[in-house]
Amino acid sequence: MGQHRGRMVSITDRDDDGARRPPQAPLGPPIWTGWLQIGLSTMLAVLFLVILSKTLEQNQRLMRLEQRLQGLENSRALDRTSVLEEQQRAMVGRLQTLESGAQRLEALERQQEQWRSALADMQGRATRRPQADPEFSPAAPMPATGPAASDRSDGGVIRPPAPASP
Repeated sequence: MGQHRGRMVSITDRDDDGARRPPQAPLGPPIWTGWLQIGLSTMLAVLFLVILSKTLEQNQRLMRLEQRLQGLENSRALDRTSVLEEQQRAMVGRLQTLESGAQRLEALERQQEQWRSALADMQGRATRRPQADPEFSPAAPMPATGPAASDRSDGGVIRPPAPASP
C-alpha cells in the first residue's frame, strides 16, 4: 500500500479516486482563444485590403484631378501667352510707327538745316554784294512797239486783232 498525501491508499482506492476527481483541463490557453486569434487576423487582413483598395482609388482620383488641374493651368498659360503675344504685336506696331515718325522727323530736321544754311548763304551773299549788281536788280520794262502796242488800251492787257470786215 502506498501513501498518498499522508493517508493510506489502497489499489482499489486509486481507481475510486480517479472516478471521483474531475478531469484535469489541458495545459495551455483555452480553445476559443485560437478561434478569436483567427477571427481577428482575418478581420485585420480584410481591413488591410479595404484600406489598400481605398488608397488605390484615392490615388487614381488624385491623378485625374492633377491631370485636370494641369490642363486648366496649361489653358490659362496659353491664354496669357496669347494675350501677351497680342500686346507684343501692338507694341511692335507702335514702335515701328514711332521709328518711322522719328526717321521722318530726322529727314525734316536735315532738310530744315539745309534750308537754314542755304538761307544763311543767300543772306550772306546779299549783304556782300552791292545793290547795283545787274543780276539781282529788276530789269526795266521795255517799251512796246508795233501794232500791238496800240491795242493795249485796257491797262496793258493784250488783245487779239479785230477781224476784218467784208
